[in-house]
Amino acid sequence: MKNAWMDINEQLAEHEYVVGICFGAYGWSSLPSDLETADYSDLGWGEEEVPNPIPWNMRRKVLSVEEAMPLMQGWSFAGGYGAPECYATYIWTNKRVFWVTQYDGATSLNSVPRNPEGCNPNMPGG
Repeated sequence: MKNAWMDINEQLAEHEYVVGICFGAYGWSSLPSDLETADYSDLGWGEEEVPNPIPWNMRRKVLSVEEAMPLMQGWSFAGGYGAPECYATYIWTNKRVFWVTQYDGATSLNSVPRNPEGCNPNMPGG
């Protein structure tokens, strides 16, 4: 079964841990303007295939690990070509900030240091 939480854990360095996660829209869709009145018919393209779509009231806010982890079952940040099959997500750790990167439809996680520091900047894409 797909598990986005495991995708994150595979990226963490030694002594690195998640401190907050924020979810947005699924795939190429956008969030409804009013999340309080949104319902199942407002899900993004392909999101209806997610076993337990992230509830509207859990999006656009910073969630703890305990709140976010159960919402990350049944989908993955590692996707093939075409529309992304994951949620737009920001992940803050004690060392970095992660986000979803897409290149030609393939999705993965990228990150930058949480604080300014010397490093080797990369440039995701083609």
